Amino acid sequence: MPEVQSRTYANPRRLPRRNHYQEGPGFLFVATQGGRPPEDATTRVHAAVVRRRRAALRRWIDGEPLAAICAELECSRASLFRWRARYQAAGLAGLQDRPRVGRASDLSPALERLILTVRLLTYWNSRRIAAEFRRRGVWPLSHGQVDRLLARHGAHRPSYVRTPGPRYERAAVNELWHIDLKGPFFLLGATGRARICHFVALVDDHSRFLLGIRAVPTKEAVWVLGLLEEAIELCGVPHELMSDNGTPFVAIARSMLSRFQRTLDELRIRHIRTQIDTPWTNGKIEAFWASLQREVLDRQQLADLAAAEAAVTAYAGYYNYHRLHGELDWQTPAERFDGTPFTDRGFGSVPALAGVADLLDAIVAA
Repeated sequence: MPEVQSRTYANPRRLPRRNHYQEGPGFLFVATQGGRPPEDATTRVHAAVVRRRRAALRRWIDGEPLAAICAELECSRASLFRWRARYQAAGLAGLQDRPRVGRASDLSPALERLILTVRLLTYWNSRRIAAEFRRRGVWPLSHGQVDRLLARHGAHRPSYVRTPGPRYERAAVNELWHIDLKGPFFLLGATGRARICHFVALVDDHSRFLLGIRAVPTKEAVWVLGLLEEAIELCGVPHELMSDNGTPFVAIARSMLSRFQRTLDELRIRHIRTQIDTPWTNGKIEAFWASLQREVLDRQQLADLAAAEAAVTAYAGYYNYHRLHGELDWQTPAERFDGTPFTDRGFGSVPALAGVADLLDAIVAA
């Protein structure tokens, strides 16, 4: 299998993140990144728990106060009475932990296989999968059903809690745009030499609508201004524009204005600059970069600048008009931007998601 060139700037020879499949004793490890082996379907027997409960019942029979036993075991009086009844009925087996109600699947095997297949093809989370299935008319799923299924088959994500950053949203479209330039990315051409590519994009704050994206060879301001001019011609002039402190957007000397800043001043657009080392301030476009990396750049091998331009342009149409967004109550950005109705035929423009389109279309047709 030929080596796939990475798009990370730290090491151009590093392989990109991809789904990994491993097998272990008694299970098929179908998880992607950060997954876990599937849970054992049989009841787990914890000998230490059984011994501790049996010792508590023995002390209770010997006359030790019930309150002291409950305080030591950190349990309630009702638990002791329940353990005693189960021990009298079934002996030591009655003191084992019983399977929790609701762990059994309430989905058909065919639907389970479909959910796992979509999970492995896209690595969507449970809320995204449930929303896609509901809006595309596949099945009225809830995210809880998907969560339980992924946990049983080891395809769920780590359970650490992410600390959310500050959240804000403008009340209307064109109040605030986010602009950013990402790169360099390394493209593997026909000669085998890695070529450098950058991406510049504009995102509307209120709707998350992708106003424009380009693959450019350098970080010069002329490419940024060209994209901004096209977006203004199509969508109007925004009130504010947010960027980081990169060289295309901010001059090195404080007493001078960069070409980008002079253009904004001429257009009467307020320039908002984020603080240094605070990428979450410009988080809406940072979230778009993460989606682009996960759904396009990690799944396609781009040979040159023209191929990169075609790939991101095709993805822009899917992102705006067909991709459901969790922060928009599972609407598309175009639905909030200008009321364009949702259609479920947008996967075909993204080669990496073509398999998902065929799969969901076949289920709906059946």
